[in-house]
Amino acid sequence: MKHLSLVKSLAHLKEEQKLSEEVLLEPIGISLTRGTVVEMVGGASSGRTSILLSLISKLTQEGEVCAVVDSANSFDPRSALLSGIVLENLLWVRCDGHLENAFTAADYLVQAKGFGSIWLNLVGLSQKKLRMVPRTYWYRYRNRIKETPTLFVVTAEEPVAGSASQQSFGLERRGTRWSGRGRFKLLRELDVSWHTRKHSFGPPVATRIEFDYSDV
Repeated sequence: MKHLSLVKSLAHLKEEQKLSEEVLLEPIGISLTRGTVVEMVGGASSGRTSILLSLISKLTQEGEVCAVVDSANSFDPRSALLSGIVLENLLWVRCDGHLENAFTAADYLVQAKGFGSIWLNLVGLSQKKLRMVPRTYWYRYRNRIKETPTLFVVTAEEPVAGSASQQSFGLERRGTRWSGRGRFKLLRELDVSWHTRKHSFGPPVATRIEFDYSDV
């Protein structure tokens, strides 16, 4: 990352006010509201990371600065680059598996303001410790980002934010498709089912995540 300034000019702030209140992720058909806490919950290979990479790719390509709080050092810059993320517009915070460091970093980022999205990735941390996190932490994030253009997105294996999240989605892997034969197979697609955990608008929605990897 060449340069990142958390102090933005008045002209830049005025431009941010023109942003749409919602961010539409067209490939999977969901709309995320700015200034809210969004929770995405699911097991391994359920599509959590793919959705977040898609979101950050969209925002950074449009010139917004985003942040990733990488609690368990699972973020892969190469995969991010292949997903279309503009790395110059991304702040990556590695926390080496320390729960307290992850929440402290998220708190500083929320206070800094001006981010298009802040991704707090809690996958890989102890579920027992996550259940001990006070609810006040989540409401503090919620109160500090309201009326801002920031999307605060939390990913975990189980629900953690509770009623502090305005949008909460559950994801589940339904199937996979491979190409090739024998021992050397290539994963091409994941069939994923997702549903909102806050409101019941209908049955779960199925979507497909396709992979097109090339070594460049």
